[in-house]
Amino acid sequence: MAAATIFVDEFVQDRNYENWRPHGSGDWLMIYTVAGSGAIGLPDGTYRTRPGDLLLYEPGALQDYRTDPQAGRWRLRWAHFRPRAGWNEWLAWPERGPHIRLVHLTGSGRKLCLDALGRMIRAARRLGPIQVELALCALEEAILCGHAAQAKAKDVHGDRRIERAMARLIDGFKQPFHLPTLARECGLSVSRLAFLFRRQTAKTPGQFVEEQRLAHAAHLLRRTSLTIAEIAGECGFADPFYFTNRFRRYHEMSPTQFREKSRRY
Repeated sequence: MAAATIFVDEFVQDRNYENWRPHGSGDWLMIYTVAGSGAIGLPDGTYRTRPGDLLLYEPGALQDYRTDPQAGRWRLRWAHFRPRAGWNEWLAWPERGPHIRLVHLTGSGRKLCLDALGRMIRAARRLGPIQVELALCALEEAILCGHAAQAKAKDVHGDRRIERAMARLIDGFKQPFHLPTLARECGLSVSRLAFLFRRQTAKTPGQFVEEQRLAHAAHLLRRTSLTIAEIAGECGFADPFYFTNRFRRYHEMSPTQFREKSRRY
């Protein structure tokens, strides 16, 4: 399915699937989650995709993604491509990380995008320059679906108190987590904070802060020679053994195994 300007496919991957490109690729990469979930490595933690998420990596962006171990399965449609002239405005989606963009599609927009990506894949699997053009036309439809979704989302804002809570958890993930203190700082009761946080993020505050800690731990394992005990302390875990157990549950391998595997790439 290779072509001069587009390379596409659909995967159904189990929990062993992962991709790590520290310098990205020389083109743009779009990933659409059809079902299941992918775990996207970002500087501020791990983002778990959901069906309808349209993810976009710019050229050179760090590509760190895998099947979400909690979901155990990820069905995705993807395209490596070079944009046509005039696409840049349509690709200016909200940033989710450095040179990484994301929009979430719902309703008819999701169906239109899914259909367009299906036609893109079918066209790219055939030979000939006409098929390449058809694939690019279908990809353009998918990009326009993303553009329409982000334009619509500009008028929809999350609860600022929850955004404040998320910011505090990201900035202070090394500190002991205390839900009543967080609730008081955000002007909410504990029960109201827990309810709104889960509604807005699909996870509890405790789950969110642990994701930040474990994502930072993965970064330190890749980039430093700190001991496991030192990394545990740097990430807010007082007990290295507890840290190892949580890391293993999240990444399905021990910190030592993760470090060894990362250094092979």
